[in-house]
Amino acid sequence: MPTENAVDAWVMGRARELGMSVSELCRRASISRQTLYDLALVPDKLPSLQTVVALAAPLQVHPLRILHLIFDRVPTAAPARRAARGDRSSFVRDVSHADGDVVLAGQQFVKVWELHNAGSVAWEGRWLQCMDDEVVVLSRHGEQLRLAEPLQPQARRVPVPSTKPGASVQVAVGFKAPHAPGTVVSYWKMAHADGRLCFPRARGVWVKVQVQWLGSPTDAEGAVSQG
Repeated sequence: MPTENAVDAWVMGRARELGMSVSELCRRASISRQTLYDLALVPDKLPSLQTVVALAAPLQVHPLRILHLIFDRVPTAAPARRAARGDRSSFVRDVSHADGDVVLAGQQFVKVWELHNAGSVAWEGRWLQCMDDEVVVLSRHGEQLRLAEPLQPQARRVPVPSTKPGASVQVAVGFKAPHAPGTVVSYWKMAHADGRLCFPRARGVWVKVQVQWLGSPTDAEGAVSQG
């Protein structure tokens, strides 16, 4: 067995939890052993969407659960543009809704990040903008279908208050959770008024919540906060 990466390790671990061997997992997913082993042998090669969907069914998870693991391991390409000299930003904390917080299906909530101006350039006329792209697949009839319902921000750009060097600022974005349970993520980056990213090499900030139906086994009433 080749050395496991995070995606392969999770897939194999999940299969063991469900009492499935490698052969049984491949049979149920209708994929070859080589396709499965490529998750470990070729860590820089992204599996096809068809493979992800095929694996999700026998593993009893939503395809986005596997896609999140894949996206986390892929480094972002180095952009051509750099941040302006002396312009720096650092993440301070999640003021509301830390990673993994539970929200109810269809619930509206507010995510608040605290950011610090760690450079020598004042932030003026800046925005925090959504970097999400909707994932769609084609049906047999050529129709575009969403792979999963995403988080819905109330606005795809929100203003960043003017912030002097050395100061911190809080930025809030309202969201509506999807109506299906699962783990959902939304990514955001700071941008100038014309849409140019202020820190193109930075990872940005994100909100990651677990969506559950009311009355699920988890004590959602105690875990859900209104931001």
